Amino acid sequence: MVQTKIKICGLRTPEDVRIVNRYRPDYAGFICCARFWRYVPKEDLKLLAKMIAPNIRKVGVFVDNPAEEVSTYIKEGLIDDVQLHGQEDEEYIKKLRLLCRKEDGSDVHIIKAFRIQGPQDITRARLSSSDFILLDGGQGSGKTFDWRLIRNIGRNYFLAGGLNPDNLEKAVSQYRPYAVDISSGVETDRHKDESKVKRVIEIIRGGRI
Repeated sequence: MVQTKIKICGLRTPEDVRIVNRYRPDYAGFICCARFWRYVPKEDLKLLAKMIAPNIRKVGVFVDNPAEEVSTYIKEGLIDDVQLHGQEDEEYIKKLRLLCRKEDGSDVHIIKAFRIQGPQDITRARLSSSDFILLDGGQGSGKTFDWRLIRNIGRNYFLAGGLNPDNLEKAVSQYRPYAVDISSGVETDRHKDESKVKRVIEIIRGGRI
């Protein structure tokens, strides 16, 4: 059975990076849209990106940013993958894929987020041309949705929204997401909490860190 991958999102500080480097999730996420409090300005991201361990994929989270702007993060080596959390449509995804194409042929994955409120949202997500879909209860709201809706989704997905060490085991054992995406669930007082990150890694990897 393929082990669920782990994405710790919303990193903002060198200490956040040191924590994820210590426990090695598969993905580390950075908010690249200025309207959110976890936003990391590009100049700050240049420093943090250099600190991330090489085997952790860096994901930039964008919300309706121009595709040309998003592609500069890839071209400058600040991120490996792109996560879209706005109203980006199929034309946008197609354009972004062309702009982000690397000369060395290495993959840039596009993750498209969908707010799940009913079966119609599952249908939209399933049909997306993105490499992965991310299913959330809101736009970074930290709230869960009705997970029963995703039982037969039929493609790899990131599960997000309200995940924390208390409900993570149920989510993974019952729904087998490709990856889990956690931000506020590993924070205390708006800062990444090392003990919570450690616990998440232990739950997913069966105690192996």
